[in-house]
Amino acid sequence: MASRRVKLALAGGAVATLAAAVSFGPIVRHEATRAAERYGAVVAIDEVRPSFHGVKLHGVQVSLPEVPSARVRFETIDVALGWSGKKIALRGGDVSAVGPREAVLREAEQWQKRYLARPSAGGGESSSSGRTDAELEGLRITWQDRNDAPTESVRASDVNFARQEGKVGLSAAEATITVGPVSVAVQGGHLTLVKQQEGGYRVAALSARSLDATLTLAAPLEEAKPVEGAHATPTKEPQASPAPASRRGKASQRGAAMRAQLIRGATLLDAVLEQGAKVELDSLHAQVRRGRDTLNLGPGSLVVRRDAGRMLVELSPRARAEKEEQALTFSLSVPFGESASGEIVADVKGGPLYLSTLGIRDGDFGLFDVAKTSLTTRSHLVLSADGKQLRVDGDGRVQNLSLRSDALSDEPIAGLELAFRLRGETALDGSSIKVDEGEVDLGAVRLLAHGRYDRVGEGHRVRAEFDVPLTACQSILDAAPRGIVPKLAGMRMAGSLAVKGHARFDTAKLDRDYDVAWDLANTCRITEVPPEIDAARWRKPFRRTVLGPAGERVEIESGPGTAGWVPYGAISRFMETAVLTTEDSGFRRHGGFDKEAIKNSIRDNLRSGRFMRGASTLSMQLAKNLYLDRVKNISRKLQEVVLTTYLEQELTKEQILELYLNVVEFGPMIYGIGPAARYYFNTSASELSLGQALYISSILPKPKQQHFAIGGAVSPGWMNYLRKLMDIAHRRKWISDEELEEGLRETVIRGQPAPTRAARPPEGTGSEGEPGDEGSGDAPEPPAPPED
Repeated sequence: MASRRVKLALAGGAVATLAAAVSFGPIVRHEATRAAERYGAVVAIDEVRPSFHGVKLHGVQVSLPEVPSARVRFETIDVALGWSGKKIALRGGDVSAVGPREAVLREAEQWQKRYLARPSAGGGESSSSGRTDAELEGLRITWQDRNDAPTESVRASDVNFARQEGKVGLSAAEATITVGPVSVAVQGGHLTLVKQQEGGYRVAALSARSLDATLTLAAPLEEAKPVEGAHATPTKEPQASPAPASRRGKASQRGAAMRAQLIRGATLLDAVLEQGAKVELDSLHAQVRRGRDTLNLGPGSLVVRRDAGRMLVELSPRARAEKEEQALTFSLSVPFGESASGEIVADVKGGPLYLSTLGIRDGDFGLFDVAKTSLTTRSHLVLSADGKQLRVDGDGRVQNLSLRSDALSDEPIAGLELAFRLRGETALDGSSIKVDEGEVDLGAVRLLAHGRYDRVGEGHRVRAEFDVPLTACQSILDAAPRGIVPKLAGMRMAGSLAVKGHARFDTAKLDRDYDVAWDLANTCRITEVPPEIDAARWRKPFRRTVLGPAGERVEIESGPGTAGWVPYGAISRFMETAVLTTEDSGFRRHGGFDKEAIKNSIRDNLRSGRFMRGASTLSMQLAKNLYLDRVKNISRKLQEVVLTTYLEQELTKEQILELYLNVVEFGPMIYGIGPAARYYFNTSASELSLGQALYISSILPKPKQQHFAIGGAVSPGWMNYLRKLMDIAHRRKWISDEELEEGLRETVIRGQPAPTRAARPPEGTGSEGEPGDEGSGDAPEPPAPPED
């Protein structure tokens, strides 16, 4: 009997166990479906298995009808039941979404407000069964704004989440975020959140093993590189318009807007950071790209923390043990809360630190050999409480700076030694700049400056003083890297130089308020030159390279004794008069540089608001033609100054004129006055009349542009211009009364050796012109090219 009861019990137990086993899966699925419905979700489970402490789910698909862009799948979910509550562990799986950022966020926010903001969402279960701890391991997260060629995306791998005893930990092995021009990649990121009594969470710690950020800026518009001929007299263009008031208004708001954004960021950090929390990133690397240029910064450590009502941000690049370096620290102090009305302060200090340690690489913005370039600085910047003024007080030194820049030189520039000192302030709308103390040292050369700039209405007012203390001329030459002055390699100088001057002007009233002056103490003499510079080269035949009709480089032969060369004594006296009238009225007085012409050039350029004219003398033009290429850059201008000094030192004025008139371009492949006289008037250089000489000189700025009318005569408009030039030459005593009268009767005709002369000067010509001031080097502005 007992045996039979045992058998029945065992059979009943087996049936009950079988029934429980058969019903276990459906029951779990039913409960999972009920739980999912409370969150507006639909769940599908591939497999349900019991475990020692609870249940294990495999292949769980979760969809949110109210977030149709999202797809969620978990490989495994473990639910463990204990006396203290439930513990849920989600292991492996994917969360993905496709759709515009705004649409996905809107769907997620609406779902969150409906299901997560309710007190009852999951609350009943929690209260009845105790605390629920959750953790997530190995999740993959992806989002992109569209399937094909996405412009914004988020990707994260091995995402882990843990919630326990009021703390939440979130980490990811790797994560990449791309939003428009910004891309951020994080490795080993970890975030710890602490639940607050009033609700919500705050950040207790944020760290990452490395963070790489890239900002891609719009590429600059490519501008055609200007190519300069032997001369440059630009055509008239409309005067540059001043910035409209609306643009200046926007500029005046930039500082305030930047300040507001920084304070808003600090306030936001304060709102999300737990008291005593610290943000630490061990390896931060930033990259800024703009067109072909790239700037790298880092790797370095970033720390964010609070201090007495301020948010402090500190970035310290990692110094390298194999180099003698000291840390260079960037710090930013931003007020918030009750202190929000205070100033924003930034400091950069430390060094020497190599640019490669900062993360700057060869090729970034034209730099190279960055591993040899070191920076030392101490700079203090203060943004005023109203966001309108920026104060700067700092100094620094850059050693062994090497770069490539077409604006500086055609050749690489290596080994620059540069130091600076600056104390002053600026209005961020550009309305004023004040320099209390400014200094730039390039090797042994020091430039000191102080002054003030103010925008007054539509004008610009400058009051500035500058000074280059007495320096040995050889020291100046030695301070310039070879890449800046390649033609001067091997040159030696004696003597010394000092400059002291001022610039005081108001562009709104340049006729009454313009005073630019300088005192130059210059005893520089060139004592030794390389063979290719030696002026003795020009006393015998030589070869040089010129530009052909299509801009190609063509080698031609020049020099005394060559075909087409005309000695100074065989050139018409009117030709010298012509070039002095149109190009350089002070040629016989100056030593290569016309101080008054330079002042007038600066004033005219200020008046027009753009570069419209230079102040090149005949000697400077000759130096360019003999030694330098036609590309405009700072290197060429510096070399031009030294080479002009050398030509004036070694040659007489007559020798300079002979060289100039025999090498300068007068038309397409027409180099020298001999070929020009034959090409235009079928005569020799010695037989040129006043009108013919002035015509040839008048086209020097644009030698490929001609002004002959049908039949060969010079067009009436250009002929009137030539007569005004004759009047100028007469007033400067370069031609006699008789020569002026003969010239005014001329009509210059192409191909005709002897010009046609009228019985009397035509009406409306002669002294009615408005020539430039005596000694200014100015000729009247030529007329717009007539329709010849």
